[in-house]
Amino acid sequence: MPIVSSTPTRLLCRTRLRPRLIVVALSMALAEMAPARAQQGEPASAEHLQLVPTPILAERLSPEAQMREPVFIWADQLTGQTDIEVSAHGKVELRKHSVVLKADRLHDDLVRNTIDAQGNVRIIRDGNVFSGPSLRFNLDTYAGQMPDAHYYFNRTQGHGQADVVTFLSRNVVSAENATYTTCTASPADWFVQATHLNLDLGDNTGVARNGRVVFKGATILPLPYASFPLTDARKSGFLPPTIGIDSQNGLDYAQPYYWNIAPNYDATLTPHLLLRRGFMGSAEVRWLQPSFAGTSYLDYMPSDSNTGGAQRWAAVFQQGGTLAPRVSYGLNLQRVSDNNWWRDFGGVDPVIAANRTLPQQGQITWSQDNGSLQASFNSWQTLQSDVSPIGVPYNVQPRLYGTWHSPNYTGLQWQIATEAARFTNSTPGLLSGDRLYINPSISRPFIAPQGFVTPKLAFNSTYYKTDSPMADGASSSVRDVPTFSLDSGLVFERNTRLFGRSLVQTLEPRLYYVYTPYRNQQDLPNFDSAPLGLNLSTIYTDNVFSGSDRIADANNVTGGVSTRFLDPQNGTEYARLTLAQRVLLREQRVTLTGNPVAAGLNDTYALASLAISPNWSATSGVDYNLRGRQLVQGALTAQWHPRPFKTVSLSYQIQSATATQIPLKYMNTAWQWQLSSRWYSVGQVNYSIRDKRFNDGLVGFEYDGGCWVGRIVVQRSSITTATAATRLLFQLELSGFSRLGNNPISALQQNIPGYQLLNQPTAPPSRYANYE
Repeated sequence: MPIVSSTPTRLLCRTRLRPRLIVVALSMALAEMAPARAQQGEPASAEHLQLVPTPILAERLSPEAQMREPVFIWADQLTGQTDIEVSAHGKVELRKHSVVLKADRLHDDLVRNTIDAQGNVRIIRDGNVFSGPSLRFNLDTYAGQMPDAHYYFNRTQGHGQADVVTFLSRNVVSAENATYTTCTASPADWFVQATHLNLDLGDNTGVARNGRVVFKGATILPLPYASFPLTDARKSGFLPPTIGIDSQNGLDYAQPYYWNIAPNYDATLTPHLLLRRGFMGSAEVRWLQPSFAGTSYLDYMPSDSNTGGAQRWAAVFQQGGTLAPRVSYGLNLQRVSDNNWWRDFGGVDPVIAANRTLPQQGQITWSQDNGSLQASFNSWQTLQSDVSPIGVPYNVQPRLYGTWHSPNYTGLQWQIATEAARFTNSTPGLLSGDRLYINPSISRPFIAPQGFVTPKLAFNSTYYKTDSPMADGASSSVRDVPTFSLDSGLVFERNTRLFGRSLVQTLEPRLYYVYTPYRNQQDLPNFDSAPLGLNLSTIYTDNVFSGSDRIADANNVTGGVSTRFLDPQNGTEYARLTLAQRVLLREQRVTLTGNPVAAGLNDTYALASLAISPNWSATSGVDYNLRGRQLVQGALTAQWHPRPFKTVSLSYQIQSATATQIPLKYMNTAWQWQLSSRWYSVGQVNYSIRDKRFNDGLVGFEYDGGCWVGRIVVQRSSITTATAATRLLFQLELSGFSRLGNNPISALQQNIPGYQLLNQPTAPPSRYANYE
């Protein structure tokens, strides 16, 4: 029976469901919305109605439901025959569960379920839009064709056009003579062009054949075949090549291949061609399981032409996880083939880089509510140099360490720490041997809002057995040292105003006393002790040495006072001033150098920090020795961040020559500064005032082209006091597509505090962003 309608905005619904079934389904949905008490026989009123999940409104339909989903057509004029055909004219809209189609004219063959749309055709699915002059489309198979098509992908914000777009199925689309770009201006600064493009929207993957990348009208990268993801999902395939230049290796060309082995396994295989050395193969493998995760790296050069054809390699294996509830483990194994790896490949290797002490570490830890037990090993590969030798650290293998403490945090508290370890070192003159110690302690904190007092008694008993005789001729020794300390402090508060703000100012005096009797330790080996750097925590401590081999005799008093300015609402600290003075009531005879420290005024520590606004902050710390009238070390750091992409940091550090430290005096400055709407300057410079030379640094520029970012950076790294390596880092980032070149971003993030990435990726838009 023919149907004709000329009334605007009439709606036609055709479905394979009978009207009675639709009414029944609606009744079932309303029944599910009634509250539970209605099911118990109580009446359900409107005020008690509530929404509940229902499978009737499924976001994704099953294949069976897709065959029965209704089609709605909306137009200015509808004509046709029931169950035969429908013709629509003027502002035509066709809607299904997952498809919206708009056109000027549309003919729907109800028998074949095929539509023919003409004039300003748009088809939208999951936010992806295809538009063109016409479309033939099958509503059952989703197969069809659109000539002279334009398209827009919601997830990547990319768009393009093609001579012909062919819809092969519900999720697969192909395009001929196609382009793709994320640029919005015309002409586009860059685009990808391919003679054939295949897109799987269900798998979010694409394949381009006979393609090329065009930038500013010039082809910069041929793409005979490229497979790529349409989102940030992982996808196997070749990654863009990287090209680097440095003074050690010359030109470095790398072509990485990413292998998505499984959802929890992947690998990146990268062949390198180093112009001055030859071929190098690199591999990175990552894995993730519910109980463990890890990464491994391997660099292998079968023949280094710059060293007479020697084989060279570097390997890293890292993994951590759990073996059972409360039992965890970790491994970190790093090794290279020779001493010169750090010097030759510091700019190529992303993990080892220029490190000269490479760890081989492993531990397994059993944790309990009031303690833990750990077994571990720790050895090192030290990369030496005749020009700049470094000290060899002790290998500790094996080591068994345990600690237990009282379960209560008030009243009488106790703690026990114990360790058994073997130390070895190949350096001539250094002792190797075993060490066993136990260190129990007991304390009684008295804590109140206005202050605290904590007396503490500790005892350290250590047993040594060395492979060769110690300085006194013995091969074993026992050292027992008790320590008593008394820590106390008060807290005063008052309301005040500063810089126009209401603040809370605190005054916190603190007094710390420690007594440790003298024990002769000059002949004992020193496996792991070193002077503690002075800071807020170490100025109030019972031992001025780290480790367990040297316990300083002490009859010391440390007095200090701090004042802080806090936000009364959220506790934010805007400023802090601290001054502390350590006084030796008797000389300290246990030292690392053998020379005693005279009684009297000793270390003075001062700290000042200021952060009145989020835009800038400053911190200064000083360690001054009043007895020797010497500035032991001092540091000043300041950072100014007036607005996004504008940050400058400056630091100054000085360190005087002592028996345990070398003299240093240097300045470091780093910045990222927006010069204009497009140009940005980046840099970091480390200058040794004492040596009157630049140590390390980088300088470069970034350019924001809207849909692309260009970066060029020159980086200098000191190898020795007389030599340095220089490398050129440059990158072209095509937003939403790829990054080409040698990535300088990691160098900028490591060396510039507060560095911000241009065109930072945001959360992917909703698939309803282009809903029409």
